[in-house]
Parts: sequence; C-alpha cells; structure tokens
Amino acid sequence: MRIKRFRSTWGVDPGQNLDHWAKWFPELQKKGYSGVEVKVLLLHPEMDFKRLRQICDQLGFEIAVIAQTSLPSILGPRPSRLNADNHLQRYREIISLVNPLNPAAITFQSGQDDWDIKESIKYFQRTIDIDEELGVSGRVYHETHRSRSLCAPWVTQCILQAVPRLRLTADFSHWVVVSERLLDSADDDRAMVEAIIPHVYHIHTRIGTTQASQCPEPMHPSFEQERLSFERLWKSILSNHFKRHGHDATITFVPEYGPFPYQPIGSPKAYGEVADEEGQRLQALFDEFAATLVAT
Repeated sequence: MRIKRFRSTWGVDPGQNLDHWAKWFPELQKKGYSGVEVKVLLLHPEMDFKRLRQICDQLGFEIAVIAQTSLPSILGPRPSRLNADNHLQRYREIISLVNPLNPAAITFQSGQDDWDIKESIKYFQRTIDIDEELGVSGRVYHETHRSRSLCAPWVTQCILQAVPRLRLTADFSHWVVVSERLLDSADDDRAMVEAIIPHVYHIHTRIGTTQASQCPEPMHPSFEQERLSFERLWKSILSNHFKRHGHDATITFVPEYGPFPYQPIGSPKAYGEVADEEGQRLQALFDEFAATLVAT
C-alpha cells in the first residue's frame, strides 16, 4: 500500500512566472512530498499552467488541483439563485481547463449548502456522466466542506445513498465544526461516518476542534482528544482502502493548514510550519499503520 503526501500551496505566493514556487518546490521534495495541491483558479491558465507542469516535471512531482463550482468567497459574495445546472456548466469548464496539467487528483468543493437534497443529488449524478465523457473518471473527488453540498455528514450520507459511485476528499475538520462534536464520540455518529469512509480516496489531514476548523498546535496536550479522534478516522480510511484495493492500493493526503483566519493571530508557529511538521509526522504514522495492514 502506497501513501503519497502532497503539499498545499494555499497562501504561498507563486511569484512572477511562478519563480517563487520554482525555488520552493525542491525544498518540498527534500521533505518527502510527492507533489503539490494547487488552487488552480488563482492561476492564469495561459501564462501559468505550462510553467507549473514544467517545474513539477523537472522534479518528478505530481499535481493535484482544487477548485470550486461556485466563486471562491475571496472573489466576492455568492451569486443568487445558482442551481445544479449552473454549477455543472462550471464543473465541465474547470475539468477541461485543468486537463492539460494531467492532474493526479481533481478535488471539487461542489454545490451549495442551501440546496435541497434533490438538487444536490441531481448535480452529483451528472458529475459522474461528465467525468466519463471527459475521461477523468476515478480522478475526481468532492470535498466534505462547509458552505458546499457536502457540508455535513448526515447530508453526505443521503447523497451517497443516491450516488454510490461518488468519490470524496475527506476534510473532517469542517464536519466537526458544523456538528460541534467529534465524529467518533457516539455510536450513531461512528456508524454514519463508517458508511461514508469507503468513498474516500483523498484526505485533507487538518485537525480541527468543535469550535474552529484548524488546530494551531496539533501536538499540544490540550488537543489530545481531537488529535486521537482524527487519527482514528484517518486510520479507518486507510484500513478500508486496503481491504478494497489490496497491496496495490494508493491513497493521497494533504496536511492542509491555512493562513489567517484559519491559523489564529498570535499562534506560536506559522501555518506552513505546522503543515510540514504534521505532514512528516502523519507520513510516519500512516506508513507504520499500513505496514500492519500488509502484514496481516
């Protein structure tokens, strides 16, 4: 079983002609990353995509991309009355746009939290068709994320029952905030999450709390309960993935820690430092756990 670690470029200025990234990526390679995860809609396709692919090819780096089917909040308020058809049009456009990057994974923050369940199901059913049409089936994942259709585990479970082929990027930190509880603290919650876990192929391994989506110091004793809870869920994902795909299984993860307001003002460590430390710690933890799966 192979576990690949990608580094998020969130909050890191690419520089003119991506020159800053060109100097930074070799440092990431030395830290054991297999590639980078890029918020592609913040780049200029004609100017930046070829350069990004060139930098990564020189290092043997893989590229994962992340995008939204509605405008990112940093670009202004959400337009009114967007429905599944509007989002599907953007979904198709984004996949066509990023295909030249040959991404190993495409994560979408899909849909809207104010849709009724039928509208979300309509959207996700059509994404399966579009993936097949555009030749990206198996590489597209939909993130469990606040403000999107997969904003909560109980909603996600209903959608998955209607669209069982859907694949997910799991970021449980969002759900812990939405539900204001750790997701394995009660039998019903554990059963619900365990039903969702078989759909997970990519993990954003950010530890959150019931009141904040980012823990500023994951190894601080004050956050031990949260850390152990998240680690149990992540190990469950690895175990399930191995059972379904065997020794050739590959799963990817991103220690996705972001800048303010995710990382609180006055934190003892910068968010990038937390990401790299957590990435190396979890790589060792996951590899050790995977070895026990292979040995059984």
